[in-house]
This record gives sequence, C-alpha cells and structure tokens, in this order.
Amino acid sequence: AVVWCGAVAVGVKVAIDNFAELQVASEGIMAPSNLVFLYLGLVIVKTLHEFGHAFAVRRFGGEEHTMGIMFLIFSPLPYMDASAAWAFRNKWQRVFVGAAGMIFEVFVAACVIVIWANTGPGVIHSLAYNMVFVASVTTVLFNINPLLRFDGYYILSDLMDMPNLHQHSSRHLRY
Repeated sequence: AVVWCGAVAVGVKVAIDNFAELQVASEGIMAPSNLVFLYLGLVIVKTLHEFGHAFAVRRFGGEEHTMGIMFLIFSPLPYMDASAAWAFRNKWQRVFVGAAGMIFEVFVAACVIVIWANTGPGVIHSLAYNMVFVASVTTVLFNINPLLRFDGYYILSDLMDMPNLHQHSSRHLRY
C-alpha cells in the first residue's frame, strides 16, 4: 500500500507538472496513426487489470481457473472469471477483488506517466501516453461506473448488500 501510494503521488505530480503537454497529446488520441498504440496500450493495461483481479482472488483464498480472451465490441480483450470472490464471506474482500483491477490500472498509469514524461517522441513515448489514457479515462468512464455491469456495479452491489442490484433497480424504476 505504501509503494502504491508513493507511486500514485509521484504520478499525480508528474501529471500536474505536464498538464499542458497531456492536453496537447489528447487531441490526437483518435488519430489513425495513433490507433495501433491505443489498442496495444488497451491490451496491456487490461491484461494487468485482469491479473489484478486474479491476484486478489488468490490472496483471499479463492481459486482462479479461467482467464482468456473475450470479444468486446468486436475487439479481442483479456478477461478472467472472478466469480470465486462471491463465496467470500467478508464483503470487504469481495469489494477489494472488484477494485483490484482498477487499483492495478492506477498503479500502471502512475508508473507509465513517469516514463512518458521522461522520453522523447517515439514508440515508447506514444505507447506510454496511450497506456496512461486507457488506465485513467476508461477506468473512470467504464470500470468504476455502477450503471454498467463492470467492476463498479459489483462493488456497489457488495457495499449495498444487494446481490441482484440490477433486478432490484429495474423493479424500483417500474414502480
């Protein structure tokens, strides 16, 4: 936890110090010449994300037997089955398993932004920026969002002690 906090603090400082450069780089994120780097950064970050979930499941005594590749929006991406966490009696362990992927992503973003800030234009610089973008923006928009059935949904479900949160909210909305 101390190493994670230290790395994130350094990463945030580097991001603040280079905020103008980050804004300029974000303008070309969807440029055709950048799409290969964006996809490669996505695959690397999401692979580490899934290993974060697997590590957390194993840390609390669960077994992880299924990791692989799924097609999400016609794109192959890594996944792992964290359903072993549902057997954990302690809800904070389940919440940690749900958050572990995002915790790993934030750590990766903090480390990679330092690499981005200390390299010149080139492959490493472009890949590092795209990894920072994927690990920060997609985590906020998709993973932590409880409206989508990704990590944030399961974290909220555990925190509220509602295992069928989607069904409950649908019934409430119809009411």
